[in-house]
Amino acid sequence: MRKLFVTFGMLTAMLLLGQASAQQFDRDLFKLMGPATKLIGENPAMLASNEGVQKELKLDEEQIKAVKEKLPQGLGGVFGGFGNGGKPSENAMARLTKMMEKAAQLKDVPEDKLEAKIREVFKEELDGPTKEVEKILKPEQMTRLKQIARQQGGAAAYLKPENVKDLGLKDEQVKKIKDISTELDKDSGELRKSGGKGGFNISPELREKLNALTKEAKEKADEVLTSEQTAKYKELVGAPYTVVRGFGGRPPAKPKKDD
Repeated sequence: MRKLFVTFGMLTAMLLLGQASAQQFDRDLFKLMGPATKLIGENPAMLASNEGVQKELKLDEEQIKAVKEKLPQGLGGVFGGFGNGGKPSENAMARLTKMMEKAAQLKDVPEDKLEAKIREVFKEELDGPTKEVEKILKPEQMTRLKQIARQQGGAAAYLKPENVKDLGLKDEQVKKIKDISTELDKDSGELRKSGGKGGFNISPELREKLNALTKEAKEKADEVLTSEQTAKYKELVGAPYTVVRGFGGRPPAKPKKDD
């Protein structure tokens, strides 16, 4: 069964759909956008809009300004955004319509060929930001950005095509890591349901438990690699860095303390 990911891009699309006066979009196509938004969100160029990543890369003020002007600010920027009063602008609706039309090309695509098809269909959304960010960042900053992108995703980070290729992972290793990642998704989903809060409304206690599950899954995936592959991976990703995600690429607001 194809896994669906609720990303910020999908949330934006949901809100846009809610604002529409009529059901203009095919709900099945909307679901197909899940894997596409996940892949777009993992694009190294998209991470350049994240404030924490900008600090890690030591971008100067001019670079930050250029990123803001040239790159979509998070997946919400890819899908459009909202106009005055929180209502979707015509441009936002037009962009969402275009994305849904592209998602139609993903229908009936086998699971094992889905990522390749997404890269083909959404080439503009993937290549466009990359070309822009390469003009803005210095070579060493671009290298670090790609390192950061490689290591995101917990246990599933090893399943990124570039990591599978460069580490020389065997089919048996890939399967084991996929099983670990699938189990993590299942356990995390059950934990979220038991937490009694949906969407992005996660309590500190629940977040701590989710982080513990993610850490445990990553440690299990680490054990799948050989010592040589582990050393190679450390070389490929550089110093560990966790991207703190939030709306528009900003870190989520810290909960306020009770008076």
